Amino acid sequence: MKRIHAFIFVTMAISLLLHLGLITGVIVFGPLFETPKAETIEVALDTPPTSAPAKNSTKNEQQIVRQALAPDKLKVQEDETLARFLSEQRQRVKQETQAADSGMTENRTNTSTLPKKSAEKPAKQAQQKVDIDKTQPDKDGYRTVDITKDLAEMNALNHGQSTVGESLPTDVKIGSFTALNTDRYLFYSFYARIEELVRYRWETRVQTAINGMDPAMAMNLSRRNWNTQVEFLLDKRGFLQKAMILKESGVKGFDAAAVNAFKEARVFPNPPQEMVEEDGFIHLKFTFTVNYVPPTLVNSR
Repeated sequence: MKRIHAFIFVTMAISLLLHLGLITGVIVFGPLFETPKAETIEVALDTPPTSAPAKNSTKNEQQIVRQALAPDKLKVQEDETLARFLSEQRQRVKQETQAADSGMTENRTNTSTLPKKSAEKPAKQAQQKVDIDKTQPDKDGYRTVDITKDLAEMNALNHGQSTVGESLPTDVKIGSFTALNTDRYLFYSFYARIEELVRYRWETRVQTAINGMDPAMAMNLSRRNWNTQVEFLLDKRGFLQKAMILKESGVKGFDAAAVNAFKEARVFPNPPQEMVEEDGFIHLKFTFTVNYVPPTLVNSR
């Protein structure tokens, strides 16, 4: 009888040890065999506070715009006034204008204005041309004017229609190209890289959203600005961590296009570490503006 009791006791002890060992193994080695969780990016709708602005925010915020250099003849001497816009370089112009067509900001010329190269003339004739005093009027009383420099400056621009990619104040007149008063922005190159990574993705998604709409609904969206305001949080490596919709446009497809364009780009290399705030994130606030012009209305613009 004693042997039976001893056998039962030993069996229970061994069983207890085996279970304890199994539990311990699961606790210690279990995480090593877990499937890693997919990285997620949080998206939230955020309502900005309605409190009064701080006293130190009386100065108007400057808008960051893509660099669009104006021709030298349209520039004026720089002054100490604060420009409304920030960009790669500091410039002052006689009058601020914006291109008529939308797209990534770039000034272009419609057609080449430089005369075609003619066959080389004999050296003697070329020397005689150099010796002409262009300050003297000809027999009809007209002075010779050399516009080669101006034409070369115009043709330094790419050919095609100029485009502007920002939603500018309404007092900036429509013109053949974009010319803005800008101050130099230290982190301009980082913002330019972000636009290059996001713009095409955003525009493609907006077009997809419009193509999926009922034609009557799409027509109702035309000729209005649909603004989506979003704040994006990047970590110090430039990885997107969170997107907060501060203001919805009223069109779900447009809001989703803005957020998903950033989510697809996901990584924005070499962020300036000076932009990292106390919470450890880089805060980027963007307004995405859609102004839809249906094909049937393009010619009446």
